[in-house]
Amino acid sequence: MLNLSNDPSSGRPSREGAPVNPASLGPAFVHHAFPSVRTDGRLHKLWLAMQRRAWSSLAVVAASRSVDTLEIAELFAKLAWWYGGQASCVFDLRDLSFRLVEYHQREVHAQAAAGSCVVMALRPMGDNPTTIPMAHSADAVVLCVDLGKAHLKAVAQTLSAVGRGRVLGSIVLGEGTARGAT
Repeated sequence: MLNLSNDPSSGRPSREGAPVNPASLGPAFVHHAFPSVRTDGRLHKLWLAMQRRAWSSLAVVAASRSVDTLEIAELFAKLAWWYGGQASCVFDLRDLSFRLVEYHQREVHAQAAAGSCVVMALRPMGDNPTTIPMAHSADAVVLCVDLGKAHLKAVAQTLSAVGRGRVLGSIVLGEGTARGAT
């Protein structure tokens, strides 16, 4: 089941005991399974909320290892096509090495300059430090938080590192959510 929620009481405690407040992360999409792009109205509301600010490249950043950002990035690419007929591409940069950061930054910018909607799937910054420079090279960021796994400290550090003002919103995963091994 999918819910758009800004209700902080719906958050489960993190391992450190402090609840992650989805309302503090911007427009939030709370879900328990990934929907069909064509049929779920709440997913469309998230997409429309993300259009309040112009962007052509988006970094999908996980706050914990349990989040499959590739699946979420692919979902956003489908929405770009569904809503605007915009060509879109997904960069799976979860295992990017520092040696290739500049190359991929140029590739992302080239694709965006050519008119594509570019979506990057990134690991938590604690798992791969290239997440920060890649997120900074994107026009905007969506933070993915797993309420059952994310530490409040990790969420706060990620927000600080990518810049809170650059975050369009958050995807908050709840109990029973489909997750990939990332």
